[in-house]
Amino acid sequence: MFRKNRPLFISMDQQYRKLKRKFYTLLFLFVLFILGTSYYLYLNYDYFAFKHLISQNYIYTDTLDELFKKELNRDVNGEYYKNFDNLVLSIVTREIRELNGDQYTYQYLPENYKKTKEAEKEEAKKSYVEEISKDIIYLKVTNFSEYTKDFMKKQIKTLKNYPNIIIDLRDNLGGDIFTQYYMSDLFLPKDQTIAYDITRSDLLTRTVKSKKKQVLQYNHIIILQNGNTASASEGFISSLHDNLDNVTLIGENSFGKGIGQFTLPLKKGFAIKATTMLWNTPNNINIQGVGIKPDLEYAKEDIIDYAVEYINHQQK
Repeated sequence: MFRKNRPLFISMDQQYRKLKRKFYTLLFLFVLFILGTSYYLYLNYDYFAFKHLISQNYIYTDTLDELFKKELNRDVNGEYYKNFDNLVLSIVTREIRELNGDQYTYQYLPENYKKTKEAEKEEAKKSYVEEISKDIIYLKVTNFSEYTKDFMKKQIKTLKNYPNIIIDLRDNLGGDIFTQYYMSDLFLPKDQTIAYDITRSDLLTRTVKSKKKQVLQYNHIIILQNGNTASASEGFISSLHDNLDNVTLIGENSFGKGIGQFTLPLKKGFAIKATTMLWNTPNNINIQGVGIKPDLEYAKEDIIDYAVEYINHQQK
């Protein structure tokens, strides 16, 4: 069977039709771009007009200098236009906080955003693993961040060597939900519900499920919690407690943060953080302002010893 030979030469007519198709395709995309840009400018006309009016024409520049200094903590040296967007973000997020008490929606100044990222890294370094006995491993997790994820990857081999685990989430204020999903995935069988993420967008509203086979399996999982156990920590707790029958929560009622934030880096080192999500536990409960009640209430300093005694008693 022979393949049909391609023509050695393309006729001028064929070349013309090919170029014509490319031209009309590019023309269509260009027109679409122009229409989209025009519509975007139309929707934002009032803002752009106000931005130009104030930043370029307002005569009381001393007032503008004072306002920019107050909101952005910096002298803009007359460059009102370049810093106007950050001024607006600062004012709007502040008004949101004052109106509904949403303390998690705000703009980071560059210096604050840098400090926050550095503090996050330093806090993650305090996480550690310690053998309590040949049957019990202790895991202290101080936050949920990319650094925590790296830490957990390095500890998996060690964690697999013990039949029981105590996970200490006291004073863990949470952090990155994707790190939390990763950690939950380690402890859960495949296709178990980790959380329900609820947003204003149908595209982003989803049911989060475990994707891999259960990596870490234990006879008993003890989780220590207190009033400062919050957000992603509570998400991790509920994902294990609602799906596994060998999880016991010891301590105090958790903080109760059933909402999530998204942080978006901006130009010049700024960043914006806003509450964009509600999350529900695998049992489809939102814990905002309620928290998670422990199975065993215990608030004494020897809570780790108490957890060890509990495991030993269960194994008898």
